[in-house]
Amino acid sequence: MLVLPMCTTLLAQRSDILDGYVEQALANNLQLKTHDLQYQKQENRIEQARQLWNPQLDLNASYLLAEGGRNIVFPVADLFNPTYTTLNQLTGTNQFPTNLENENIQLTPNNFIDAQLSLTKPLINSTIKYNQLIQSELLKINEIDRQITEQDVIYQTKSSYYNILKSSEGMKILDENLKLLESLYAFNEKLVKYDKATNEILSDVSYQIENLKSQRVQIEEQHELSKALFNLMLNQSLQNPVAIDEYLINLINIEVPDLTTTTTTALNQRREFDKITVAQSVNELNSERINKEKLPTVGLNAGVGIQTEDFNFDQGGPLYTLGIGMSLNILDGGMRKKKMQEITIDQEILTNQEAQLKQQVEIEVMQNYLALRSTASNYQSALSAVKSAERSYDLTKTRYENDKAILIELLEAQNRLTTSELSAALIKYDYLILLAQLDKATHHHE
Repeated sequence: MLVLPMCTTLLAQRSDILDGYVEQALANNLQLKTHDLQYQKQENRIEQARQLWNPQLDLNASYLLAEGGRNIVFPVADLFNPTYTTLNQLTGTNQFPTNLENENIQLTPNNFIDAQLSLTKPLINSTIKYNQLIQSELLKINEIDRQITEQDVIYQTKSSYYNILKSSEGMKILDENLKLLESLYAFNEKLVKYDKATNEILSDVSYQIENLKSQRVQIEEQHELSKALFNLMLNQSLQNPVAIDEYLINLINIEVPDLTTTTTTALNQRREFDKITVAQSVNELNSERINKEKLPTVGLNAGVGIQTEDFNFDQGGPLYTLGIGMSLNILDGGMRKKKMQEITIDQEILTNQEAQLKQQVEIEVMQNYLALRSTASNYQSALSAVKSAERSYDLTKTRYENDKAILIELLEAQNRLTTSELSAALIKYDYLILLAQLDKATHHHE
């Protein structure tokens, strides 16, 4: 028989079995693992933004072979031969050479080595500063997205588990009613044995037994499918056994939460609102960054190197450099103004999205509330139907055993009992699924 509700309320009690499955689903869910990887990736981006302030050391080296091209003619002969001839005449000697030739020097150096070790470090750079701040805000969005996914995983796990309990209790109800029919069959066998009834009554009861067995097979198939889907949520083998929590089956007292309180909780706890807040913060940082673009950027650079031909390291080095560079935008053609206008529009869009989200949350909570209220009312009616069916069955059975009722009356009473018990069980788990959906709508998870 269907177990009637006891005084204990499910809302005030926790299921250790279901809580364990929820934790297992959260630990194994592949989508959540993807969120964790994205979180690590964003942390890495923040570290990259921070390291842009660090000095950067680069080694640049090149070796050049050249032949041909432009030349520079250096008139050594034209300049010095006449002068040296005059000096020889004045001194009466041949001390000075007069056979010098003009030099034809290749402009591009040949067999040339150029190696530079350079150090750069930003000193003032608003772009680096605000990029780091913005990346930190984007990390918050990663965390919020993960929490939203967590709520969905919790809901999916609970609803999948309740579907398992629904089919499990359905099989239990049918098994109990099969026992009733089998007991009736045994009773009728005695009637036939003692010539108080014909074999037809055995056929009628046997048909009802086979009909219930057929229903049980269908529910058993649903049960196996529900277990497979549940194991999929846990990211484990689809054939893994699932523990049935008898506490959840036996202890339930349907209650409807207060609409105003639930709506307020949802508006305060929904993480989507936090996501909009972070997006607004990113826009504000972008606005500050654009304003700071009017300021100069300053950086330090230093280097040491060597430049030489023919591997003659006695010449051409080392070369030392030290400098401070500055960049200042004087005129941007109105680009900053347009960017600021775009950010203002983005802020207005986020404000509209926040108002729209508030409306969506309020209607979502109301829909869940009305569904829960309707389910609670239907459950009370279903419980009354079960009690009525039980009384009717007991009375009809007693009358039948005392030859005061015919078999068809008893079978109808039994069918009514089975139907009412299955209906009550169905409504009960529909309520639990709706309650899990309401928890998701309020993002309430302890």
